Amino acid sequence: MLKFKLYYDKDAEEVWLREMSLKGWAFKKFFLGFYTFEPCEPGEYNYQIDLLDNWSGNKSDYASFMEDLGVEVIDQWWRWVYLRKKAADGPFEMYTDAESKIYLYKKIINFFKIFLVIEAICFFMELTATIRIGNFIFGIFTLLLGVISLAILNVVWKCKWKIEQLSNEKK
Repeated sequence: MLKFKLYYDKDAEEVWLREMSLKGWAFKKFFLGFYTFEPCEPGEYNYQIDLLDNWSGNKSDYASFMEDLGVEVIDQWWRWVYLRKKAADGPFEMYTDAESKIYLYKKIINFFKIFLVIEAICFFMELTATIRIGNFIFGIFTLLLGVISLAILNVVWKCKWKIEQLSNEKK
């Protein structure tokens, strides 16, 4: 089965992948918002998504390390890695303490900040062109870039909020 969804929130994406597993669909592959699923026993897998520190590292070492932990690397899209573990093997949580979760959300913020700056620059350039030329097509692109910028900004805000919550829990 093939499904299309756009997620900017790793936690929401993990919940959706777990829900699909509970319905008897195991996540198999990802590409540009397209998720491929194959039949499985309902609730057979638990999923986690990790963000690699960089994309030039030794991915086979990472996969071997995960395999030693009983975790299967399902797919990788750029720096995002999709992982699963059999639900029968117990709970699956990559980041268990507040410090490691804070570290992960800081990585996500830094990752998305780069795209936020690029999108904001593109938005203002497109907005300037739209105002100068007054073309309807430019206006549509300006709106699209604005929506993308707001979606990325939302990810950064959510991650900052999660960091704040985790910091408060530590105290």
